[in-house]
Amino acid sequence: MRRTLIPGLVLTVALAGLATPAHADPSDDPKLTENALYTSGTIPRSSCAEKPIKRRNHYPTAKAYVTFVMGCLDRVWAKQLAKAGVKYRKPKVSLLSKDPARFCGYKWPKSSFSDYCESNQTIALVLDRTLLNLQPWDLYIFNHVASLYGTHVQVLTGIDDAMRDAIPESGDPEFAASLSELGRRTYLQTFCLSGVFAGSVYKSMPRKAAEWKDVVRQMGKEANDFYGSAKTIAYWMNRGFNSRNPKYCNTWTASNAQVA
Repeated sequence: MRRTLIPGLVLTVALAGLATPAHADPSDDPKLTENALYTSGTIPRSSCAEKPIKRRNHYPTAKAYVTFVMGCLDRVWAKQLAKAGVKYRKPKVSLLSKDPARFCGYKWPKSSFSDYCESNQTIALVLDRTLLNLQPWDLYIFNHVASLYGTHVQVLTGIDDAMRDAIPESGDPEFAASLSELGRRTYLQTFCLSGVFAGSVYKSMPRKAAEWKDVVRQMGKEANDFYGSAKTIAYWMNRGFNSRNPKYCNTWTASNAQVA
């Protein structure tokens, strides 16, 4: 689970039988298509020489790893958002050793190991056997945390609010299709932003190019109607990674084929 908004909204509408607010066409909203984030320029290369997690099922080691990566994300995005004229706030971070009972007002799904709560700007990550069993895949965790941070960037820049405004009324015949498309444009943008960050620090990391390709392939295996296809996930992750520039993460002006 990546964020509460879209699944949570669907659940709320279904249970309450309420219509969502009238929506706008995403292509008409400059907060989505012409956001200041896209003017912030290429992120300079910097260091984030993370030390791979070498102990399986060891919460303290994994917590130290994620805390270090979060520090890199804070530093990089604080500088980048300042260039865009966006007020920066660090996200709250909750690193847990087991599933919480509830998060962001919802019961925590057993299948989830992470989420982002828009209302209090909190990243939650469960560091248990789901992520740490056998040989912990720390670069996958690195990318996952960076993607969650991408959601935080969307919140700070107003992209998240604009996306909410574009959600159609529940009685609209195109409700399901529109919601899925909004989900893909939203999530694919976070995947691209994770690539932008990773590309800016990758040369400082003890990693080979093939390891990034492995993470991209793994993300493709998680493809669904909200995340996009394996092809589009790879396209946006690599687009961010190779450009290091948020302007190339504008999924809101992309063709339907590019966010399928």
